Amino acid sequence: MPLVRVLFVAHGPAHVPWTVPLAWAAQLAGHDVRVAARPQSVAQVLAAGLIAVPIGTAAAGDAFIRRATPDSGERPARIPPDWPSGPLGWSEERRLRWSDQVLGLADSLADDLVAFARHWRPDLVVHDVGAVVGLIAAAAVGVPAAAHNWCQPIGLYFLHEDEVPPAYVRLFERFGAQPRIGTDIWIDCTPPALRTEHPVPRIPMRYVPYNGPGELPDWLRREPARRRICVTGGITTSTIDDLGRRLLEEAEQTDAEFVLAVNRPEAFDGAKLPGNVTLTGRVPLTALLATCHALVQHGGAGSTMTALAHGVPQIVVPDGTDTPSSLYGVQIEQAGAGIHLRPEDRHPGALTTALARLLDHDTYARRARAVRDEIAAMPSPAEVMAQLEAHARNPRPTAPAHP
Repeated sequence: MPLVRVLFVAHGPAHVPWTVPLAWAAQLAGHDVRVAARPQSVAQVLAAGLIAVPIGTAAAGDAFIRRATPDSGERPARIPPDWPSGPLGWSEERRLRWSDQVLGLADSLADDLVAFARHWRPDLVVHDVGAVVGLIAAAAVGVPAAAHNWCQPIGLYFLHEDEVPPAYVRLFERFGAQPRIGTDIWIDCTPPALRTEHPVPRIPMRYVPYNGPGELPDWLRREPARRRICVTGGITTSTIDDLGRRLLEEAEQTDAEFVLAVNRPEAFDGAKLPGNVTLTGRVPLTALLATCHALVQHGGAGSTMTALAHGVPQIVVPDGTDTPSSLYGVQIEQAGAGIHLRPEDRHPGALTTALARLLDHDTYARRARAVRDEIAAMPSPAEVMAQLEAHARNPRPTAPAHP
């Protein structure tokens, strides 16, 4: 029986772009595609030309951001012994907090998503690793699931029964479904240079830059007169605001053209722009980075990988030491494709010094280009979709009875 319906489940606005290339690969292969998304993410799904299924409420999404400790006082989960540790893994406290956040969000979305899945009857569910509600919906209708990660050794998964928190079990039992312990597969865009050991079975997939729609401004249609450096903070953070203001004080010391491509240009109202700095609103990052010699960014998934896909070296300035953004900084540093500017290293002039090192030592650019070539050699979304079709034809667990 051919695969007909694929239900994608997004996580948040910054994660939707990771879903788009594979969702379009499914559509171009002739499959019927829906993308379930929280209200905060629906606009991004629609802008990509995909059919959105709103689930949950905006209030639930806001609660996800605020949620930091378990409401019930029960320990969400123990850390599996094979969970990555050290600089590329979260601390135990951070992992437990993440577990509680994700399960709390899934609890608020499950009724809507399971109701839609029972109505639409997908053949396969592809969900963001942060959207564990997709796994619940797949179990409720008895179909396989695949998780889509974002080049990090993190995600909510339980491989052994003694790891499973009661809150996770209750989410499945609410719909008469057996808890999914152990993962089906993860779709992984991590290039070999950034990859870490991980217990979850993975299907590698080429990262295809998609940063949303946008117009190409006139200045981006011409070759820059000097080396061009992009400074950005992604679409869901104000982390770059302070960095951008500090950069304005130091930019004139660098023989380069700076483009502040920020989501909140109003944060720089009244700031004096040096002659070599252009402040712009949102620009499709893949178009901008194709013309750049370097990137300065906050450690976002899309920013990191779009730069690598273009072979652009980068400086990662994360917002903390126990966050996903800091993990990207470590990964980039270990791959030799850029510089990780840690909080303790950010003294006056540190950014200028790091930029000089990045631009004047060709090693960083050569390593970034090597990672770009690794990405280009990975299976395309279309090839991965063919593997997912085979995955969906595997024997499926029986769907539970429901009213």
